[in-house]
Amino acid sequence: MTMIFDDIWKNNKSQLLNFIKSKIDNEEVSKDILQEVGIKLHDNLLRKTKIRNYKTWLFQVTRNTISDYYRKANKYTETVLNELEPMVEGTSSCVCDLSGFVIQNYLPKKYGIPLYLSDIEQKSQQEIADILGLSLAATKSRIGRARERLKVLITSCVDVAHNNTGQIIDYQLKNDCKLPIELKNEMERIKLVP
Repeated sequence: MTMIFDDIWKNNKSQLLNFIKSKIDNEEVSKDILQEVGIKLHDNLLRKTKIRNYKTWLFQVTRNTISDYYRKANKYTETVLNELEPMVEGTSSCVCDLSGFVIQNYLPKKYGIPLYLSDIEQKSQQEIADILGLSLAATKSRIGRARERLKVLITSCVDVAHNNTGQIIDYQLKNDCKLPIELKNEMERIKLVP
């Protein structure tokens, strides 16, 4: 297990630190966040968590850890929040990047922002209500409506297969679906299409 961790960590550590430093303007805090991500990787390897793509997983955990840092430090601003989403060209990307893109570009902001904060940034609904200045009931309602709208958008172009517990196990683009050019470009950018 130690060899697996060492190999994964050696191959990704410097890219992760550079990404963290692009979001956190403090050398010591950046190193602390990197160490926390390393601990999470180690713990998940010990638990034998199934991770398909270590690089993608590490970058998502890093994003979440940075978000946690700002939340705990109570330093959230709209600027910081917006800067956490995009990944620069040449680093890792994942399907979550495409989900974030679709949520931000194809849903009305009234629904897209709460859903993005909930499902991509993994914030609690109460935190989202506080950030957006909404009641908890209004926040829950907007997130629910956003999920319904997103589902309609996705199922119009994608066949999704689920396992018996409801988790997505596969998806295929429908042959008759015409994707908007900006969505095709985003899929190419994050290397979801050849």
